Amino acid sequence: MSSEIIDGKCVIISAGDFYPVEIDLEEGDFCIACDAGFLHARNVGVLPDLIVGDFDSLSEQGEMAIRDLMEIEENDPDRIVRLNVKKDDTDTIMAVKIGLEKGYRKFFLYGALGGKRVDHTIANIQTLNFIRNHGAKGYIMEHDKMLLVAHNETVKFHRGNSGYISVFSLSDISKGVTIKGLMYNLERGTLTNDFPLGVSNEFIIDEEAEITVEEGTLLITVYFSDEI
Repeated sequence: MSSEIIDGKCVIISAGDFYPVEIDLEEGDFCIACDAGFLHARNVGVLPDLIVGDFDSLSEQGEMAIRDLMEIEENDPDRIVRLNVKKDDTDTIMAVKIGLEKGYRKFFLYGALGGKRVDHTIANIQTLNFIRNHGAKGYIMEHDKMLLVAHNETVKFHRGNSGYISVFSLSDISKGVTIKGLMYNLERGTLTNDFPLGVSNEFIIDEEAEITVEEGTLLITVYFSDEI
């Protein structure tokens, strides 16, 4: 992993369900498309810095998709990273490893939920945990959803949010869980990974929300509402 920390973000576009959104890429950011995530990127006008994958899901999209990839590979081969189909790393994990190696410590994942197989969604939730365990912060983003992992820390949400927020323990036990500024609050409670006590909380529009875990790892899921 690079010892130089990059002041920017690594945007990863995977091959799951994708609602077209504007992906904000600034100078210093780095974009990686994973397999058929290349098509999602193309559909929103983004040319990724790297396209990573074994390209099994891209091949399912037809000859035109493969032809587009081959054209890029022919004209700009350094933009393509081909992986073996038989591998331990998912395409998304490999993209994260590349981002970490380049020095990025903030990751935004798009197209990381849904798709044909629920196991890919679970794998990408575990990927958030992988990112956090490697000293970085990761967010799965959709047009109306966000998922993140908190480990021995406090996560804050500014005023003005509306919608649902749920908190789950990824570790066996998460201790010292404090929830403030939401419809249902908790003071130094304990969450476990076998009982969904923290499901379906709600934002209060004019309140700042705060979630703390003193010892353990939480998965936080947010469903934003436009009804403000």
